[in-house]
Amino acid sequence: MMEWSKGSPLVRRAAVATLCEPSLLVRREIAVKILDILDGITASILAEEERRTEDFRVLRKGLGYGWSVAVAAHADIDIPRMEKWIQSEDADIRWIMRQNLKKNRLSKMDDAWMRTQLGLLGG
Repeated sequence: MMEWSKGSPLVRRAAVATLCEPSLLVRREIAVKILDILDGITASILAEEERRTEDFRVLRKGLGYGWSVAVAAHADIDIPRMEKWIQSEDADIRWIMRQNLKKNRLSKMDDAWMRTQLGLLGG
């Protein structure tokens, strides 16, 4: 998945979809590695020049649910990284984080935290 995480937008999206499965996130040591990859894929958004393509939109949508799956599995290690991205000035990353924060899995995990973070994003 490390190789996929550096591929085209569609390949990166496939990595997100593959890795952000609750059954893969059960073991903490694997979850940390998955989070590292997810973090790297999110960072790759900042360097993306072609943001109006369908491939980029597919990647963005994939990231729009992947973080919430990871955070719901291991909030103690994932919340600080997600909060870092919530503070981003990048409009696409802010959209990605807003989409994740709207997921019921995060509301069930910690509704007050979720609402606070959504407030920071203006949403």
